[in-house]
Amino acid sequence: MTADRAETRTRAAAPREGAPPATGRARLDSLTGLRFFAALAVFVTHSSFLLIGSASLIFPTFADPETGAAFQAWAGQAGSLGVAFFFVLSGFVLTWSARPGDRTGSFYRRRFVKILPLYYVAGAAATVLLWDLGVRWQDLLAYATFLQVWVPNPEVNFSVLTPGWSLAVEAVFYLVFPLVIGRFRRLGRGAAWTGLALSVAVAFLVPVLAYVLPAGAGELVGAPNQAGFQTWFAYVLPLGRLCDFFAGMFAALLVTSGHFPRMSLPWVLVSFVPCYVWAAESPWLFGQRAPLLVSCVLLIVAAAQRDIAGRPSFLSSSTMVLLGNVSFAFYLVHHLVLYALNTKVLHGPFGSVPMVAAYMASALLVSVGVAWLLHRYVEMPLVRRFSTPHRHTRTEVAA
Repeated sequence: MTADRAETRTRAAAPREGAPPATGRARLDSLTGLRFFAALAVFVTHSSFLLIGSASLIFPTFADPETGAAFQAWAGQAGSLGVAFFFVLSGFVLTWSARPGDRTGSFYRRRFVKILPLYYVAGAAATVLLWDLGVRWQDLLAYATFLQVWVPNPEVNFSVLTPGWSLAVEAVFYLVFPLVIGRFRRLGRGAAWTGLALSVAVAFLVPVLAYVLPAGAGELVGAPNQAGFQTWFAYVLPLGRLCDFFAGMFAALLVTSGHFPRMSLPWVLVSFVPCYVWAAESPWLFGQRAPLLVSCVLLIVAAAQRDIAGRPSFLSSSTMVLLGNVSFAFYLVHHLVLYALNTKVLHGPFGSVPMVAAYMASALLVSVGVAWLLHRYVEMPLVRRFSTPHRHTRTEVAA
């Protein structure tokens, strides 16, 4: 999950929040608002249990194991929904805001100046906070170099800062995007629909293949019957997650060309209910990857079409846009806030529902506050300083 909403709001000029994109296309404020709800979904999953440092360290929320298991069963797939949404959204907004002649160097600078500062700040905070739990230098090196997602072991994938793995996957998306956007643009309507269908089909196929692979070592907390290698292959491996990203790209091409049918936002939201039940009742890895992907694509399309038509909504309100702007920082810091409140302040796990509610509400408020500070005083100043393309950059994005 990254700060892709900036691509829908600013382009070549030094960014000013609220400035229209230089592409001349509509500002997709509803997608910015949706970002907060996607990050909130991840927060809900992590509030049901805390995976810290490695797959062997878990801090439960409920003192009663049965109650905790029931809560986790209900909330367990919310996080995978949020992650899938962010991956699809990345493909959509990068394609939406890209233009022929954009420079590869400028693109890489814009993208990495958005994710690197907060990624390293949050990683440093996690290292200090979790030092007494045992932070290995190998994990720090893997985290710093975005290599934690290339090791088939959940103890490495989710080390240092647990949500950080998805940023390492996003980095692969950014590296791939300039190589494929020009080819994708040249596709006709039929080929774009085929690309979207194949992307979704691969998302369904990858977890199925994972179940026939060797088990490997290490289990993922929350899925005690799911071995580490299978988890890595189906959920973490960037090559498999490219289908989420490509689905967003093809959807954006179909929307910009006017070939995507009009979607009803309320009905798309309703579709999440049966899909979430399907995900919750499916084998763990399949539920994390497949059932909710189509709804994510349709939700992004429906919200974008609403903005293109100039129809305001709750999602495009100033409050939701603000929350969407801080969602990247919120996504990175919420896990540390949950851990600190659970273990250092409130001394969980908790024996009552009111205590769990107080824990979650406190963690949410503190996380949003810290995220706003990071967004205001770290993310945006650096984006303003370094996002302006320099004239000496010569390498062009393929068009």
